[in-house]
Amino acid sequence: MTTTDHASVAQEFLTKQVELLEAGDTAGLAQRYAEDAMFVRFDRTAVGRAAVKELFDDYLKQKPQLQGVDSLQISDNVILYQAAENLSGVLVTAVGTLVFVDGLVWRQTVAFVDRPAG
Repeated sequence: MTTTDHASVAQEFLTKQVELLEAGDTAGLAQRYAEDAMFVRFDRTAVGRAAVKELFDDYLKQKPQLQGVDSLQISDNVILYQAAENLSGVLVTAVGTLVFVDGLVWRQTVAFVDRPAG
């Protein structure tokens, strides 16, 4: 019987995700999602790899800069995260979930909330 260390798998996934974002490799990012993946934000929903790639293309136009991960919860195949990042020069809190099936992201949600000044 094999035991999966979900915490290290999640950390490796997130590290690679940030690397791909910093490289602007939206095609590489999209390949990490299932063919029928759904990525839900308040302003739009992307379904399928092509739409996920387009969502990342648009996201990169905001010049995202990760400031740090505030909280991370890993439960089986689900990651819940909260992170500080700059989008278009505005500091926001990103809160989201990732759900994995067969090693690929099957569902993702994220909401960006303005952080209070100070």
